[in-house]
Amino acid sequence: MKLAKNEKIDNSAPQVLGEAKAPTGAAETTPAIIYGKRRIKDDMLEEFKIQYQAFSKSVYESNPDVKAIFAFPDKEEPLVYWHVIWVKSANAFANYWGRPTESEPLWATYKSTAEDPDTLIVYGGWDKDTLAKTQNIPCVRYDFKKSMAGFIKADGGGEEGPALFGFTMRYVKPGQMKELGTSFQSVCNLWYEKIPGILMAAAFPDEKNPNLVHDLRLFANHSAFLAHVDKSDKELTEAMGRWFENYDTSIPFSGQLYAASTKDDALHTSSIKSSSTPRAQLETFHFGKFGMLGQMPNMTRNDS
Repeated sequence: MKLAKNEKIDNSAPQVLGEAKAPTGAAETTPAIIYGKRRIKDDMLEEFKIQYQAFSKSVYESNPDVKAIFAFPDKEEPLVYWHVIWVKSANAFANYWGRPTESEPLWATYKSTAEDPDTLIVYGGWDKDTLAKTQNIPCVRYDFKKSMAGFIKADGGGEEGPALFGFTMRYVKPGQMKELGTSFQSVCNLWYEKIPGILMAAAFPDEKNPNLVHDLRLFANHSAFLAHVDKSDKELTEAMGRWFENYDTSIPFSGQLYAASTKDDALHTSSIKSSSTPRAQLETFHFGKFGMLGQMPNMTRNDS
């Protein structure tokens, strides 16, 4: 995304109907999540591992607002790594958008060029200043997404990890995008009120496909994940049912899941209509295993 002259950016609140507006605090998507794949040079994989580990440690230790910075190798392409950064605010990351710089050893391990950049998606609390700072960074293109509904908490809900990150893509029935946003915000309001361990639940429309949303979740721990569906809660169950009716369930949702363990079958099936919805096509990554690089996420870090 590039700004036209004098263009203003409003990325501060969900774009839903009035009756489903988020409660105080829930609409403030101040944390920024930077996510995507980066390519490694053919002969630099081992050097990349060494330099990324050192780089992530340096960033984590120098910036207490960084709660997660890690990377995993792609399951199909060993020279491609998924990169994840979670920072308390875009401003807190102001001096890091352009890193690694050409003077840092990690820079030389990436395959991207100014003519063929890697793309990293930015979700959450970015603004016009963030766009301006990231327009001319060589070898990386930042793709900024605007939230249509949901919330992102700046703190860890007072609950210890290990956290569970879900980055998924879901198809919506034609003509139902607005209703999806409204019904999802109603669900998010209940989650925000009732389940402290749900740290993020947000949907971001895809600019290229009008029937596709980027659907992100962050749970403080597995217990928080289990709590997000409570069949004994009639209000929540009915709200989730109305929300789920807007998805095109003929197409399984896909994406990546990062957690300490992904053995629970509930992580791979629909929480609403498990019997009639195709299993999710998820790539799973386990903290501390399968070539993980970087720092273990700590979502209560630097909480007041």
